[in-house]
Amino acid sequence: MTNAIEKRLELNAPLERVWSAISDPAEISRWFSDRCDLDLRPGGRGHFDWEDHGVYSVRVDEVDPPTRLVWSWNHEPGTEVEEGIFTTVEWVLSPRDGGGTILELRETGFETEDRRQQNDGGWDEELGELVAILEAG
Repeated sequence: MTNAIEKRLELNAPLERVWSAISDPAEISRWFSDRCDLDLRPGGRGHFDWEDHGVYSVRVDEVDPPTRLVWSWNHEPGTEVEEGIFTTVEWVLSPRDGGGTILELRETGFETEDRRQQNDGGWDEELGELVAILEAG
């Protein structure tokens, strides 16, 4: 059993466009959560809000535009990050040979395999939406 989720996408969109899609709250709300509030600086706070799932707190851990973003989030809605079980999500963007961007996502800190599998499937769905938004322009 692994305690991590790892995803790698090769995208046709430029690096700056992908960075905006993963770091700007308005953009995040287009493909990830229904609403997003995010203070994009180390130690910054925010939340991801889904109509069907609730409001999940997030803490920004690292920001190095336009190539690296790390945040931690709680697994229970309505709870601050440090008050319960949380995982850490690391985004790394790099230029792709011939144009475009390589996106690597790694989420760590799962306490159960069930939770890891839930998030693994969730990332497949959400990253599919990200790809669709980027391809649409």
